[in-house]
Amino acid sequence: MGWDTGPTSREHQRRGAEKKTLLQLRVHGARGSSPVSGPAFARYGGNTSCFELVLPDGHHLIFDAGTGLLRLKAMLIEAGTAGPFEATVFLTHFHWDHIQGLPFFSPLFTPGATIHFVAAPPEGYTVQAALAGVIRPPWFPVLLADAAATMTFQPLSSQPVRVGNVEVMGVGLHHPGGVTGYRITAGGRSLVIATDVEAGDTAGDAALRALAGDANVLIHDAQYTPAEWTTTRKGWGHSTWEHATDLAASAGVERLILTSHDPDRTDEGVDAIVHAARKRFPATDAAFEGQTIQF
Repeated sequence: MGWDTGPTSREHQRRGAEKKTLLQLRVHGARGSSPVSGPAFARYGGNTSCFELVLPDGHHLIFDAGTGLLRLKAMLIEAGTAGPFEATVFLTHFHWDHIQGLPFFSPLFTPGATIHFVAAPPEGYTVQAALAGVIRPPWFPVLLADAAATMTFQPLSSQPVRVGNVEVMGVGLHHPGGVTGYRITAGGRSLVIATDVEAGDTAGDAALRALAGDANVLIHDAQYTPAEWTTTRKGWGHSTWEHATDLAASAGVERLILTSHDPDRTDEGVDAIVHAARKRFPATDAAFEGQTIQF
C-alpha cells in the first residue's frame, strides 16, 4: 500500500473533465424595467434582461426574453448558424421587460426551429396562455399560434430541468406577481440568476440564500441605491447593492454580478454602485451587454 501523496491519475482526469464542461453565459441585456438608449448608457447597455449559454451540441439555453433577445437574434444572423435552431427559454416572470423581445425573435417564425418554454405561469394561466395573451392583435399583428417554429410549453416544477449536461433548478422568489430564480449547474459548478427580486421578505430571502448557496457566480438585482429603496422604492420589487452584497456573503458565493440596472441609471451611476459594493464584497461587477461569464 503506497502513501497518498496527491491527486491520483483518476482525480486528474476528473478535474480535466470538469474543466472541459465550463460554460460561458453571455449577457445580451441587463437593464431593468424599460429599455433605454443613448451615449449615457453605452457601456452597460440599454436592453432589458436576456442571458444565454450555448451547449456543446448547439442547443441554446436562454434566460429571459427582454429586448436583449434582439441582440442575440443579430448575432445568430451574423454567424449564419448551420442547422435548425433549438432553444429552451427559461422565463423569470412575464412582466413586459422580460418578454418584450420575443415577438421580434426571428427563430420563432422560422420553420424547422424548435423552442421550448419553461416558466412558472401567472395564477390562472398556463405558460402558453400567458404568452399568447400578449402576442396577438391588437398588441402585436401576429398570433403566437401562427409562429412557424415548433413550440412546447412546460410549467416549472420542483424537479430540476436537465438539458444535455446542464441542470436548471427554479425557485420562487419575492416580487410583485412572483418571480423565479434559476440555478444553472454543470460539471460541479453553478451560476444563479436572480433578476427582479426584492430583499426584506423572510421566506424569499431564505429561498434565495438556499438557491445561491456556494454558487460560483450570483447574478443579483441591484436596481436601486439604498437611499432610493428606503425613501421611495420599497415594495416596488427590486433590491439594492447592499442587499445583493449581503446575500452574496451569507450564501458563500465566489463572485457577484449586479443586474437590472435602473433605466435612469447612467454608466457613471452604475460605476458608483459597483465601487460602493466592492467595499463590502470585493468580487463584485455589474452586468453589461456583450459580457461573457465563465463558470
